[in-house]
Amino acid sequence: MDKYIENWSLKELQEEIIKIRLIDLKKQYELCMILSEKAKLTNDLYALAFSYTFISDFYLASKKNKKCFIYLERARKLCESKHYIELLARIYNFYGMYYNANYEEIKALEYYLKSLDASEECQNQMLISSAYNNIATCFDMKCNYLEAIYYYDKCYHLLDNMNMNTGYSKAVVLSNLCNCEYKLKQKEKLHEHLKLFERLKENEFVEGMQLLYLFCKLMNIHSQNNTSLNTIMDEILNEQKKVENRLLVYQVLKNICSIMLEINNQKYSNKILNILNEIQDDAEIKSKRELQKLIISYYEKFGTQEELLKAYQEFYNIILTIEDIDMVDNSGGLSATIELYRTKERQVSLEKENEQLEKLMNTDDLTQVFNRRCFNNDIINQTLQNKSSVAVAMIDIDYFKQYNDIYGHQMGDQALIEVGKCMHKYNREGIVRFYRYGGDEFTVIFIDQSEENVCEIMDSLINDIKFKEIPHKGSKTDCILTLSYGYAICTGQKIDIQALIKQADEQLYQHKKLRRLVTLNKK
Repeated sequence: MDKYIENWSLKELQEEIIKIRLIDLKKQYELCMILSEKAKLTNDLYALAFSYTFISDFYLASKKNKKCFIYLERARKLCESKHYIELLARIYNFYGMYYNANYEEIKALEYYLKSLDASEECQNQMLISSAYNNIATCFDMKCNYLEAIYYYDKCYHLLDNMNMNTGYSKAVVLSNLCNCEYKLKQKEKLHEHLKLFERLKENEFVEGMQLLYLFCKLMNIHSQNNTSLNTIMDEILNEQKKVENRLLVYQVLKNICSIMLEINNQKYSNKILNILNEIQDDAEIKSKRELQKLIISYYEKFGTQEELLKAYQEFYNIILTIEDIDMVDNSGGLSATIELYRTKERQVSLEKENEQLEKLMNTDDLTQVFNRRCFNNDIINQTLQNKSSVAVAMIDIDYFKQYNDIYGHQMGDQALIEVGKCMHKYNREGIVRFYRYGGDEFTVIFIDQSEENVCEIMDSLINDIKFKEIPHKGSKTDCILTLSYGYAICTGQKIDIQALIKQADEQLYQHKKLRRLVTLNKK
């Protein structure tokens, strides 16, 4: 390391780390260690948390998962205690990548969602787009292509609106979109995104983009039942040789191999498998597992029984390496692996995981009540129009900003958790649903409930919170934490949820204003 670097300021070191991240791993690590020492000497907690964050990033890239987790935990604890929200967004993203690398996709999604929340709070567009892409990838891996498309699309449009060069990122997202649309047989959408890709190539061409484009073109041709694939496949095989990013080549060819096996094309599936095997040594163990599945599929279609059994044995050995389980015996283990691979157990597991994903997507991570996304989905649900009455209540915590200022964000989060706990006991499937609307705001939807019932539930909730007697020195109306609410109800006509929200919000405001006036008069 050059001596003059040791004289850099903390800010200069941070800027350089961001600049060379994942490009020069050795330098990234050295700069982080210098930053860490300087931060400790000056007691700069932000710089220290920054160094820990990117040391964990280094270890993640180096596939040293244990060390990665140690530094992630150090960084997280510092950032959460000081509410360094932009760093937290990065840390949660790295947690997601960590859990993904360890085959815990549900846990990975949980942290990608936390990263999205933090990224939106600090309004960092690049971090938001990264979170969208990672969430989409989780769903993509679980074959939940509709949800994957939703988040890939959000990611693409965000990248497209940025005033910076995002050509490569957009190309990757477009190829993922096309792949999902191909799986769902959405021919028109696939064709539309292919045209979008062509325009992108004209304006922002970068290395690897042509290979991604040819992949999308192949899917489009096949979706149109065009059997003449030789020309495009030869183009792909020639183009892949030109791409230095072999991980990209690996991912693209793996997807193309699946298509070739699907249409029983032995010639090109064999050629691609040979290329993938050459790249395999530089790939992650997870990729080796996925590759071995393709090899099994190949031998199921074109190989001998002996070749197939050998392929299954290799698959089993990879699973042992990944999961670190004990092998009882080769024959028994082999049979179990074959059975697992061939039965519907995997599909059942996939369905359960998708249920977990759906629950995670609809639940607020902190309070465990339904989230804003779930609320938006529910209010556009046409079944609301068939109900005799719908009521909406808006709730917020009184003087919550002052609470955070006095007691800190950690105590603020704990207060939100307590509110969520109280709300849970009033949830009734299809009748009463509580949602976290944003910050300290909550909303409730009541289906076919009388005004009396609405008021009874809301007043009970208010009393439950008061009963907890959570101290609040910053409140101008009470010495404990309290809630305020407003509601609106619509009966016997077409339901206008947005109008109900507005009315409930206005009533909430009036209630809070009245309480303040009453308190002032008492004084």
